[in-house]
Amino acid sequence: MKVLCLDIEGGHGGSSRSLYQLLSAVDRDVVSPTVWCRLGGAIEDAYSSVDIPVEVHPQMPRFTVLERPSRNLIDLARFFMNRWPKSRSFRKGLLAVCDHVDLVHLNHISLFWVARWLRKRRPNLPITMHIRTRPPKNVFGRWQARVASASCDSFVHISENEGDWFRSLAAGRCVSGRVVLNPVHVLVHEDGPSARNQETLMVLCLSNYSFPRGIDRLIDVAACLDAMGDRAVRFVVAGDMHLPAGLTGDLGDVARRGGTLADVAARRGVADRFDFLGHVSKPEQWLGQADVLVKPTREDNPWGRDIIEALGHGVPVASVGTYDKFVESHRTGLLQKTFDAAELAAWLCELAADRGRLDVMRKAAAERIAELCNPVRQAASVVDLWRDTVEARRR
Repeated sequence: MKVLCLDIEGGHGGSSRSLYQLLSAVDRDVVSPTVWCRLGGAIEDAYSSVDIPVEVHPQMPRFTVLERPSRNLIDLARFFMNRWPKSRSFRKGLLAVCDHVDLVHLNHISLFWVARWLRKRRPNLPITMHIRTRPPKNVFGRWQARVASASCDSFVHISENEGDWFRSLAAGRCVSGRVVLNPVHVLVHEDGPSARNQETLMVLCLSNYSFPRGIDRLIDVAACLDAMGDRAVRFVVAGDMHLPAGLTGDLGDVARRGGTLADVAARRGVADRFDFLGHVSKPEQWLGQADVLVKPTREDNPWGRDIIEALGHGVPVASVGTYDKFVESHRTGLLQKTFDAAELAAWLCELAADRGRLDVMRKAAAERIAELCNPVRQAASVVDLWRDTVEARRR
């Protein structure tokens, strides 16, 4: 079965990393995958190392639905007036390749318009899509979901949450698919940091800045730690910390000056607690020395790529939400129903003083991911869906 996968990120985000780990584990006697990425970089070498053909297509058009209606209108106008017309050569090449593949898999819902366009030109081609996010429940999110559900044969949801959310957005349409948790292949690199400092509790954050991800909340936690007199906890933040327009308060003021979250930390007087690394191409190098990973999300989604990879590496996680399949308080980390900076700061201080408790959580975290996110099992589940989709089209 020849499968073409379209990836909007190309190794620059969790969805791309998840696709790579999935395809690395598929049975090549059953599936022959090819990947087209919108962005290039280290992902090209990664795919080459596992003998998966990869091409970079910067004109791959994608549209992401946002919360604010005005931003969606502006971005939609740019999409149809600029990005879509400029993608003509990409679409021409895609049509040519589709005559020689059995199925096309879209790795993100932001490729929904590509799915619609492809369905109209190749009505019998099996098309599947990964649902990795929960688009806003507004008119644009509902439109996107309905277009996707009308254009794709089947969907892969990375958790029950995405499945339920997507079905609610596509209300009135049949949505076929299954839940397949993201695979986690624990990679250990000898050329990266590995030894944990027993005197300092290293708290890692792996995420580019966005307000919904709540990374700025780390500054509130740092302020609470200062008030407690703690000196053992230190934060290492990996990702692009430039602040977008539209923020308020200190965040908005720093954003208007072109600053980053590091500038906000300096303004609040807690800069000495942080190391801001910028983009990190091999996060597993830092997971090797982290004691805890923190993701203080505002989106009630404690199951992202950074979380499951941290747990897989034996790093307990603190996050916010109600879904405890991965992060479970007193077992694999701390799950707050609502964010509480003081509670999180106190929990970190307790771990810094009780390494035995930390070791117990490390073991439980690694065991949970080994059970839930085995790459071979997850890949086989997606391959089964692809096979069923192809056979259904042939009937």
